[in-house]
Amino acid sequence: MIMSRRIINFVFPDGVDSVFIDGKRYTRVQFKRAQAREKRRDKKGRFLSVQ
Repeated sequence: MIMSRRIINFVFPDGVDSVFIDGKRYTRVQFKRAQAREKRRDKKGRFLSVQ
């Protein structure tokens, strides 16, 4: 299974309350958290440890 990395490349537009990406609706706070999580994934889709 290949993990989608679309959220990393997406910029949350100004003046919008929420966006719909890859089948999920994100508010601005949820979007920033999801972007930070996706940055910690390796190429196989697993999370790397935070150090």
